[in-house]
Amino acid sequence: MEILHRLLGPRRLPTGRHGYQAPPDALAEGWECDNPDCGEGGYFASPRPGIPRRCDACGSGTYPRHAWPWQHGERRAELDALLSEAERDGDRYLALLVRFHLLTWTFEDHLMNGHRHDALATLRDTDAGLRATMREDPLFTEGSYRYALVLGALRSGDPDIALRVLEPWVALARDRGPGYGTDLASDNASRTDHRCLVSACLAWLRDERTPAHRRYDTVVRWVLDTARAPHVRNWLTGDQDAALTVLDPYWQSGR
Repeated sequence: MEILHRLLGPRRLPTGRHGYQAPPDALAEGWECDNPDCGEGGYFASPRPGIPRRCDACGSGTYPRHAWPWQHGERRAELDALLSEAERDGDRYLALLVRFHLLTWTFEDHLMNGHRHDALATLRDTDAGLRATMREDPLFTEGSYRYALVLGALRSGDPDIALRVLEPWVALARDRGPGYGTDLASDNASRTDHRCLVSACLAWLRDERTPAHRRYDTVVRWVLDTARAPHVRNWLTGDQDAALTVLDPYWQSGR
């Protein structure tokens, strides 16, 4: 009966590396080998309902790399596995990082399910936790988590919620709060956090919903002011420099 169900029922991707079972008709964007000593994998030209059963390189089994939105469920399974590992090993720092990732995941999950009030409550919790951790640990970098919040809001179709992440973040950098110092040459945390802020603003400006948004010009000003700061301008990436030049060819000089 089980064999008949598999043959006649809807197609289903195999279970992922961390135990996530996507619903029937979910698509994969690629695959990865289940042999940790191999590391082989690949991506498809477009998402598809099946993956190779065996690794081309070593013949081991394979796991799916889920396409969006099923990546969301796969990510939760991965984070749950990482947290269990950290708690088992007594790794408090890894557990701290994973819990922040879980907060950004929960924020996006609420938005995906239309629970805006719950998303805003999670955003407040995440912001408070990040600010407290930054005060306690000068080596901690928060930028990737705030960036994930912006991307989660944009993926969920809510650029206004993304602005609720960006506006206090811009102020934090402008006021040189914890994690946003001026010695970017030797302070990796400040360098990373400033770069993440610039990337988040640029992601908001690139979103298809924002060109006609009433605050588009405000975000342009935010990103240019952040990037032009004397302690920041020479420490951005080449891709960021190129994107800023599209906004203002003279952004470095402030003309």
